[in-house]
Amino acid sequence: MNKVLIGKINAGSVFISWFGLLCFFIWLTYALITDDSTYDYTVLLTIGLTVVFGLVHFVTAFRVRCPHCNKCLTIQGFKEPHPDSSGDWGAVVFKWFSGRVVCIHCGKTVDTNGL
Repeated sequence: MNKVLIGKINAGSVFISWFGLLCFFIWLTYALITDDSTYDYTVLLTIGLTVVFGLVHFVTAFRVRCPHCNKCLTIQGFKEPHPDSSGDWGAVVFKWFSGRVVCIHCGKTVDTNGL
């Protein structure tokens, strides 16, 4: 598979997982305030999609690597990000569709459209 497509799937799956978590917390707040359990099946679907897309991110994250240092761009581990980078792995995912991200391991710019 094309590395650019895998990178887009990776970033998109993170966005969908984050959206699923946000929906879950909104529902949880609503359910606690109103004691209404009308949307239980919707919540199960949301949690299921969050888990599925989280797994998609987990699998594809190991395929998206920096061409300079060959480390995974969206896996940080316990190490601090490089000082020249724009943040942690979440910042890389958030800026993925802009076309350029900075590697959190080596600090070099990576073109995400040509990976």
